[in-house]
Amino acid sequence: MFSFLQTHLACMHPAVSCRARVLLAVGSLLCIFGCGELTCPEPLSVVEGTCQKLDPEPEGEPKPVDDPPSNDEAYPDVERCDGIDNDGDDAIDENWPSLGEPCGDEAGVGVCVAGVYACAPHGRGLVCDGAVLPSVELCDGRDNDCDGVIDEGVLSVKGEVFFEHATVASVEGGFLVARIVSDQVRVETYDALGNRTGHHDDIDKPFGEVAFMESDASATRVLVTLGKLAFHVLEVDVDSRLVPIIVEARELHAAWRQGIDLGVYNPPYHPRVIALPSRFIGYQDLLTFALSPLDDAGLSGLGEEPTPVSIQAYTPFDAAGPFVLWEQADNLRAGWVFDDGMLALDIDVGRGHTPSISIRDGGPGIAYLNDGALHLSELGGLSLQCDEGRFCQAKLQATELAAKQDGPTALAYDDATDTWFVAAGRELAVVGRSDDMPVIKEAKVLDALGVPPTRLDVAVSDGTAAVLQASASGGSALTFLGCF
Repeated sequence: MFSFLQTHLACMHPAVSCRARVLLAVGSLLCIFGCGELTCPEPLSVVEGTCQKLDPEPEGEPKPVDDPPSNDEAYPDVERCDGIDNDGDDAIDENWPSLGEPCGDEAGVGVCVAGVYACAPHGRGLVCDGAVLPSVELCDGRDNDCDGVIDEGVLSVKGEVFFEHATVASVEGGFLVARIVSDQVRVETYDALGNRTGHHDDIDKPFGEVAFMESDASATRVLVTLGKLAFHVLEVDVDSRLVPIIVEARELHAAWRQGIDLGVYNPPYHPRVIALPSRFIGYQDLLTFALSPLDDAGLSGLGEEPTPVSIQAYTPFDAAGPFVLWEQADNLRAGWVFDDGMLALDIDVGRGHTPSISIRDGGPGIAYLNDGALHLSELGGLSLQCDEGRFCQAKLQATELAAKQDGPTALAYDDATDTWFVAAGRELAVVGRSDDMPVIKEAKVLDALGVPPTRLDVAVSDGTAAVLQASASGGSALTFLGCF
């Protein structure tokens, strides 16, 4: 009751987060009912927070006195846990054979640390001295309940809806969102908690009919691509204060122009822009897959004629870093693509459709649908085979997810927590790892858009994920998932 009174008073103070106080109070109550519970070795039992041996009391009750004596005075011959041979049998603390042994079953997992069994202050049992035991899971990037999974079930959601095309990319300390506002293209930043910074930069829209497609970032450089019949790339620099500046905007070579709507802008067939290595890549027409390398210090390469790449005509694909992933019949294929158009490896990496790809340390991860279920694989960067000890065509299942998944898909990786954020249509799975098996830490239905999305972006910055869902008509929903 005192905790709730403190919380109530703190909530009245404007400088204190009421939500934070309430969470702490609830966490405290949960701890009272089983958090960090002591485990005792046989034949001891938990009695008043210590490990005690439940022996019958000695025969012969002491005579009552005005001031009841201590246990030591009343039963001088009863062995106590105190390092002394109290009962005169030449054995010390013999009722507690586990004295000095390690305790804490979850030691070494998450925040849990082993302790040792030591005599309780009253001498009637053992306590687990120095141990850090499991507690209620908090949204703090740590495994508080020592189950091998970090922050499961504790992430919060917030977001907003736009009436126009938008895209999102992660930058140091936050996110850059690009969107069309009336007759302008706007780039603006959000911090890692999903709050607008108030910093933005605008340019005039290059053509009347423009649709956003993709964005990507490397360090402070963000590339944004937009278009429908003709394509443009914007280069944006974001400084340490999250102030974005549009450095340059350039139209691609005339070979990329459609003339009429041939369906090149048709997610998931639409071109992509990659920040590292810098390139614009995708279908320049319904038959030809191609790329236009960019200069690492500018957009001059976009003026050159695109270079064809030998990838199947007009099929759903995704690209990240030097890798391209695409559908081919009932299979998914992946390969390295070089700036001269050479395709290396070119191998099957799964069976399914609606693919997406993202980069983690060590290689790419891929998400896709097969038989109505969402799958995730982690591939080696040099071989594009499933990494040993990593997810390989793992099926993601949870009661919170629909029995039959629908696309498109998108994914991003958070290195700090070894977590994948995998989106499919209206649903998002937060996937962690336990014994090299995928664990769905949290699953959300993201329905702010109100209609099924045709395009998805997922980006991660400082443990927060940003999901951008775009509809065929141009509306977009931006959702943040993190510790708020």
